[in-house]
Amino acid sequence: MRQLVQADGRRSPFLMVIQKLFTRIKSFRFITVITQLWPFLKTEWRRLIDATGTTLLLTGVEVSTPVLIGIFVDIMWARLAGAPVLNIDQYGIIALLIVGVFARGFLLTRQQALGGEIGERTAANLRIRLWSHLQQVPLDYIRQRGPGRLSLRFLSDTRMIQRLVTQGMVRLSQDMILLIAIAVALLVINWRMALGVLVVFPAYVIIFNHLNPKLRRASRQTRRRRSRLSAYLYDRMTGMVAIKASGRQPTESESLRSLSRSLARRGARRARIGGQVQGYAASAVAAGSVLVLVLASVEIASGRLSAGMFVTFYTMLGLIVPVFQRIAVANRYYQEASISLDNVMRTFSVKSEIMNDMQLPDIKVDEGSVVVKAVSFKHKDGPKVLDSVSFEAHRGELVALVGPNGAGKSSLIELLLRFRSPSKGQVCIDRQDISKVSLTSLRSHIGLVSQDAPLLDGTIAQNIAYGVHDGVPEEQILRAAQLSGLDRIVASLPDGWDTQVGAGGKSLSGGQRQLIALARALAGDPPILILDEATSALDAETEQLLAETLRELAEHKTVIASAHRLPTLLVADRIYVLQQGHLIEEGTHHSLLEQNGIYTRLFGEERVQTHV
Repeated sequence: MRQLVQADGRRSPFLMVIQKLFTRIKSFRFITVITQLWPFLKTEWRRLIDATGTTLLLTGVEVSTPVLIGIFVDIMWARLAGAPVLNIDQYGIIALLIVGVFARGFLLTRQQALGGEIGERTAANLRIRLWSHLQQVPLDYIRQRGPGRLSLRFLSDTRMIQRLVTQGMVRLSQDMILLIAIAVALLVINWRMALGVLVVFPAYVIIFNHLNPKLRRASRQTRRRRSRLSAYLYDRMTGMVAIKASGRQPTESESLRSLSRSLARRGARRARIGGQVQGYAASAVAAGSVLVLVLASVEIASGRLSAGMFVTFYTMLGLIVPVFQRIAVANRYYQEASISLDNVMRTFSVKSEIMNDMQLPDIKVDEGSVVVKAVSFKHKDGPKVLDSVSFEAHRGELVALVGPNGAGKSSLIELLLRFRSPSKGQVCIDRQDISKVSLTSLRSHIGLVSQDAPLLDGTIAQNIAYGVHDGVPEEQILRAAQLSGLDRIVASLPDGWDTQVGAGGKSLSGGQRQLIALARALAGDPPILILDEATSALDAETEQLLAETLRELAEHKTVIASAHRLPTLLVADRIYVLQQGHLIEEGTHHSLLEQNGIYTRLFGEERVQTHV
């Protein structure tokens, strides 16, 4: 051990070489991929063992077939020459070859089935874990990536990883085992010719080392173009009304043509490089075959190689050609799938917002008082959205937040639910800092009705019951529908509560969606109710009824409503006025009008007369 460290304290060259080799092995991309995939593969360990056993048996059949053919040729050649023949029945060899044919078909079928099953189950495990993780990451991450890009993680990326497992791991493992078995068999048959064949391998390695980085870059560029095209299509499909209304179809067609052609160019380059890998590999193997013929002529002339041994050697060499071709194909899958795996792993690396939830105590809500203390908030690398905002809301009162667009109302509401975290300040519920309590328990005590009122594909009844824990009586759900005024609308629908809302609730009007969202929030009877512009899509009569309902709910709940319509403001106990992230006014509707400030400009007497 002392020889590993020189007298001056420096490491010896031998130790440095060993450490460098170990670092290269650790950084080998294939090992990294296996390590990343193992949490999703390990549940399939029984099938992996089964696939390994099947692969070994299949390799035995593949290698034994040329050997039997060689023995058969030697027997027949000896009989034709009148030479002594081994005591082996050629018909027995034929029978073994026939058994090998059926065994090979059975084992290959089983191997493909097991590989496909392992790949599909691994992809399913990946999707399940990915969906669980996405539900726990901060809302900002979901908004920044958008549904189009995140959908690619579940569809395109997991499909590529499934192909990697099926083609690039299971099949590749069999090919590598077969290559080793063939190499050993060739060395046993004739080591001189085997060394001639091995000359091909350095050329093959050089080809891979030269073209693989290019193939990886081309695959990554193709994936980026495909991701851009997917995001573009999702964005334009959701905005199709604006496209048609503005007559922008020709412009959008040109944009799509540009994106499609860019994707086609990158895809063609990837296909060209992948073809080079396969073509050059085939050329290298063909060169090895020619070299074998040259060496075989020398070995046969010297008497060191029989006709049967030559047939066995050349037949085994023929097995190598499709193996190299499959390795080239598997390499292409591997390059593409490794990019997909990188994308998925980056998503997994996003920190969960409930990572420490188990260590935090549950919040206890008795009074339902909400106190915001000097809260400031800004987006990363962006301007300040809220600046030292403070306000209070207590049970028995309806508190309204108003202000022009961009004042910070929605951001403030998101702080109350911990969708975002304040840069400074504190949000407390019943004197408990919400950053120090379980996020799950916090949100279970708050009912939220957002402006866009997202609904899930299903019936009205299913959407109302979605946010309710099991065991809530049906009467409570019906009561929520009555309080929101939804029961009157449901009564007019042909299918009543079983009316399908469609994906995102697109089969309903905006007002109907908001009433369902309100009923859903009320179904769990939360002590705190928060509404973010929840009346924006309601007609005047429904809005007036809803304002009265909110006034009634505020008798036994804490109700905070971000609003810009008068009916809600007229019944509010206290109104906070925000402008450019600052809280500038506070009071009731009438007291704020007397101040003749921002609120008066937004909701002056003329507006009151118009809406009352």
